[in-house]
Amino acid sequence: MTEQPTNCITFNSPPTEEVLRLDKEGLHYRGQFIADAGEAHRLMVEFLKQNTQPNPLEPTDQELLEIMPEEMRDEYSYAAQVCSEATGVKPGIFRVVLNTVSLQYARAILSKWGKK
Repeated sequence: MTEQPTNCITFNSPPTEEVLRLDKEGLHYRGQFIADAGEAHRLMVEFLKQNTQPNPLEPTDQELLEIMPEEMRDEYSYAAQVCSEATGVKPGIFRVVLNTVSLQYARAILSKWGKK
Protein backbone atom coordinates (compact mmCIF):
# COMPACT_ATOMS: atom_id res chain seq x y z
CA MET A 1 0.00 0.00 0.00
CA THR A 2 1.39 3.39 -0.93
CA GLU A 3 1.73 6.06 1.73
CA GLN A 4 -0.96 8.72 1.39
CA PRO A 5 -0.44 12.41 2.09
CA THR A 6 -2.02 13.66 5.32
CA ASN A 7 -4.03 16.33 3.51
CA CYS A 8 -6.43 13.98 1.71
CA ILE A 9 -9.67 12.16 2.35
CA THR A 10 -9.95 8.49 1.45
CA PHE A 11 -12.98 6.22 1.16
CA ASN A 12 -12.30 2.52 1.52
CA SER A 13 -14.46 -0.52 0.88
CA PRO A 14 -13.62 -3.00 2.31
CA PRO A 15 -11.59 -1.15 4.97
CA THR A 16 -8.29 -2.11 3.35
CA GLU A 17 -9.11 -1.14 -0.25
CA GLU A 18 -9.05 2.50 -1.29
CA VAL A 19 -11.90 3.32 -3.67
CA LEU A 20 -11.96 7.13 -3.66
CA ARG A 21 -9.36 9.69 -2.66
CA LEU A 22 -9.77 13.45 -2.60
CA ASP A 23 -6.56 15.43 -2.48
CA LYS A 24 -5.19 18.74 -3.77
CA GLU A 25 -5.16 17.35 -7.34
CA GLY A 26 -8.82 16.27 -7.28
CA LEU A 27 -10.59 12.93 -7.16
CA HIS A 28 -8.95 9.56 -7.71
CA TYR A 29 -11.15 6.50 -8.28
CA ARG A 30 -9.55 3.09 -7.76
CA GLY A 31 -6.12 4.61 -8.26
CA GLN A 32 -7.00 6.54 -11.44
CA PHE A 33 -7.23 10.34 -11.49
CA ILE A 34 -10.65 11.56 -12.71
CA ALA A 35 -10.19 14.89 -14.49
CA ASP A 36 -13.84 15.41 -15.45
CA ALA A 37 -15.68 17.09 -12.55
CA GLY A 38 -19.05 15.65 -13.61
CA GLU A 39 -17.69 12.12 -13.70
CA ALA A 40 -15.92 12.65 -10.36
CA HIS A 41 -19.21 13.79 -8.82
CA ARG A 42 -21.11 10.82 -10.27
CA LEU A 43 -18.55 8.34 -8.91
CA MET A 44 -18.60 9.98 -5.47
CA VAL A 45 -22.42 9.91 -5.28
CA GLU A 46 -22.53 6.30 -6.48
CA PHE A 47 -19.97 5.23 -3.87
CA LEU A 48 -21.83 7.03 -1.07
CA LYS A 49 -25.18 5.54 -2.06
CA GLN A 50 -23.72 2.03 -2.03
CA ASN A 51 -21.75 2.39 1.20
CA THR A 52 -23.70 4.65 3.54
CA GLN A 53 -27.04 3.17 4.47
CA PRO A 54 -28.35 4.67 7.73
CA ASN A 55 -30.04 1.42 8.77
CA PRO A 56 -28.66 -1.52 6.83
CA LEU A 57 -31.28 -4.17 6.24
CA GLU A 58 -30.70 -7.42 8.05
CA PRO A 59 -30.68 -10.52 5.88
CA THR A 60 -33.96 -12.34 5.49
CA ASP A 61 -34.38 -15.92 6.65
CA GLN A 62 -34.40 -17.00 3.00
CA GLU A 63 -31.08 -15.19 2.34
CA LEU A 64 -29.52 -16.88 5.36
CA LEU A 65 -30.74 -20.28 4.16
CA GLU A 66 -29.35 -19.61 0.68
CA ILE A 67 -25.84 -18.95 2.01
CA MET A 68 -25.92 -21.99 4.31
CA PRO A 69 -23.34 -24.49 3.06
CA GLU A 70 -24.97 -27.30 1.08
CA GLU A 71 -23.52 -29.98 3.37
CA MET A 72 -25.32 -28.36 6.31
CA ARG A 73 -28.62 -28.43 4.42
CA ASP A 74 -28.00 -32.10 3.66
CA GLU A 75 -27.33 -32.81 7.36
CA TYR A 76 -30.58 -31.08 8.32
CA SER A 77 -32.50 -33.08 5.74
CA TYR A 78 -30.99 -36.29 7.08
CA ALA A 79 -31.77 -35.32 10.70
CA ALA A 80 -35.34 -34.46 9.71
CA GLN A 81 -35.77 -37.83 8.03
CA VAL A 82 -34.39 -39.73 11.03
CA CYS A 83 -36.70 -37.83 13.39
CA SER A 84 -39.61 -38.43 11.06
CA GLU A 85 -38.99 -42.18 10.90
CA ALA A 86 -38.62 -42.37 14.69
CA THR A 87 -41.79 -40.40 15.43
CA GLY A 88 -43.99 -40.86 12.39
CA VAL A 89 -44.25 -37.06 11.99
CA LYS A 90 -43.75 -35.48 8.55
CA PRO A 91 -40.11 -34.46 7.87
CA GLY A 92 -41.13 -30.93 6.93
CA ILE A 93 -41.91 -30.06 10.55
CA PHE A 94 -38.45 -31.06 11.72
CA ARG A 95 -36.83 -29.22 8.84
CA VAL A 96 -38.65 -26.05 9.90
CA VAL A 97 -37.48 -26.47 13.51
CA LEU A 98 -33.89 -27.16 12.47
CA ASN A 99 -33.84 -24.22 10.04
CA THR A 100 -35.34 -21.92 12.67
CA VAL A 101 -32.58 -22.88 15.10
CA SER A 102 -29.98 -22.28 12.37
CA LEU A 103 -31.44 -18.88 11.57
CA GLN A 104 -31.51 -17.87 15.24
CA TYR A 105 -27.86 -18.91 15.52
CA ALA A 106 -26.93 -16.96 12.36
CA ARG A 107 -28.75 -13.87 13.65
CA ALA A 108 -26.97 -14.14 17.02
CA ILE A 109 -23.61 -14.23 15.21
CA LEU A 110 -24.54 -11.25 13.02
CA SER A 111 -25.74 -9.34 16.09
CA LYS A 112 -22.55 -10.04 18.04
CA TRP A 113 -20.40 -8.76 15.20
CA GLY A 114 -22.51 -5.64 14.66
CA LYS A 115 -24.06 -6.61 11.33
CA LYS A 116 -27.73 -6.53 12.27
